[in-house]
Amino acid sequence: MTTNIDRARWAERCVRILVAETGVYSIEHAITDLIANLGHLSDEAGLDFLSLVAAGIGHWHLELSDEYSIDALPRVDIRLGEARKLAS
Repeated sequence: MTTNIDRARWAERCVRILVAETGVYSIEHAITDLIANLGHLSDEAGLDFLSLVAAGIGHWHLELSDEYSIDALPRVDIRLGEARKLAS
């Protein structure tokens, strides 16, 4: 069975690759950058990034109390102000 330690190690591998590719200076910066980059990938793939992030946060929260849980995900709401695009 997959544990939260397994999940953390998979994420750590992704972050280490990002650090190696970009040279970001800290794990905190790398995680933040990875989240932003996943948003850009979602945009390119036509996916709803905020829904994916909300589901991911729900999984993480549920797994904190029971890493093997099959309960329904908690509701997660993410609200953002309007995005501004820079003029080309």
